[in-house]
Amino acid sequence: MDVMARQGVQFVTSVILARLLAPSDFGIIALVSFFSSLAQVLLQGGLSTALVQRHDTTRAEESAAFWVNLIGSVALACVLIGGAPAIAAFYQQPVLLPLMLVAGAQVVLTSAGAVHAALLSRELAFRALAKVGIASSLLSGAVGLGAAISGAGVWALAAQGTVAAAAYSAGLWLVSDWRPTLRFRISELRRLFGFGAWLSVASILDVVYTQGFSLLVGKLHGVRELGLYNRASSTQLLPSTVFSLIISRVALPLFVPRVDDRDATQRGMRMAIGFAMLINVPVMVGLAVIPHTIIEVLFGKQWIPAAPILGILAIGGLFYPMHVINLHVLLAQGDSQKFLRIEIAKKAVGIVLVVIGSIFGIYGLAWSQVLASAVSLLFNAGANSRSLQYGPGRQLADLAGVFCCSAAMGAVTWVASRYLLLAPLAEVAVIVPISAATYFGCGFVLRIRSFIEAWSVVMILLKGRGSQPAAA
Repeated sequence: MDVMARQGVQFVTSVILARLLAPSDFGIIALVSFFSSLAQVLLQGGLSTALVQRHDTTRAEESAAFWVNLIGSVALACVLIGGAPAIAAFYQQPVLLPLMLVAGAQVVLTSAGAVHAALLSRELAFRALAKVGIASSLLSGAVGLGAAISGAGVWALAAQGTVAAAAYSAGLWLVSDWRPTLRFRISELRRLFGFGAWLSVASILDVVYTQGFSLLVGKLHGVRELGLYNRASSTQLLPSTVFSLIISRVALPLFVPRVDDRDATQRGMRMAIGFAMLINVPVMVGLAVIPHTIIEVLFGKQWIPAAPILGILAIGGLFYPMHVINLHVLLAQGDSQKFLRIEIAKKAVGIVLVVIGSIFGIYGLAWSQVLASAVSLLFNAGANSRSLQYGPGRQLADLAGVFCCSAAMGAVTWVASRYLLLAPLAEVAVIVPISAATYFGCGFVLRIRSFIEAWSVVMILLKGRGSQPAAA
């Protein structure tokens, strides 16, 4: 609920902001976000995950993690501020100079709630996280929209991000009983660093690779093209991110106590992958088949140049939930060094693909992401092949029915969009029900296992809710 509501509020806000602001505004913020995200990962990438993974941490360890995060965030904020003139000059965007000050503030604000968020996630306190997430998204969205309507331009996006960071951390302090002790020793982090240090390096590599596009596109093609690429990427990532965040929130705490039971872990993986891909694959196929219609309906005609990029990136997004689940199972096994080796190998291949793709412009960069996603699947799923006997071949074989039904749906969607000749909004209103009926009809007629299992879970939930006694 937290993830869906929070992402939903953020997406609706972004849709409205996209109609009020120019693509170049989003491109500039994408550049700023790269540096702030990198700073946050430097601080939190390993320690936060280690706190979730370790169920026996002491108050001293948790307090040390908090103060190291906070002090480190101030230091990194100073680095961002100090480097602002050089960054602004490199991209020939003077507005980046004051915006980097804002990025530094966001790093500090986010760090203030990082340990609280990790501990609440470990305790599966999803209701508390939902309240904080929804409230901070609504408040920051209102501030961003108000600023955009008043003509603030790129500063509307900066204000939205700052308020979101401040409100989320403040909310975590309100809903959590945990408080850091005033005294701490860095030596207390020795055990957490043993696990988290490798994850920090892996997280840094991931940010540099996934968001490093901002630096490359912004320099080679300009901030407007970066804004278009960023909009296409964020649209493609939304459904995958929602499913993956839900899985991530639940997967690591649940898989940790079960990793010694190979059969149980394998069953859990198969069901998690089946449920996530049951929705993700047809959504990605739909985005790939009618990207122009979706972009125009959501964001308006000024964003139509982003449609071809969305269509390409959607193909790479087909496997995103599989990446997340496989990596979280690997983390649950506590082998962070193996995790780092896999990340280095993937990023090495990915960088080669990016260099080659950049030769062919912004579309070449998008296609490089499709190839990188396929390669990443081999690495991520292959990591569990030996320990769980459930590698990429078996995982894809289990999903054959989902892919077949999605292909049939995609063909129907393409034909309908080609021959109905409707206005964009009417086209979506007509095609979505037709496509959904085709997809689910195909799945149930062929009795695909993922469809049957999902239906069984839905019926159990409905019966459970219906059997509850009425409130007095």
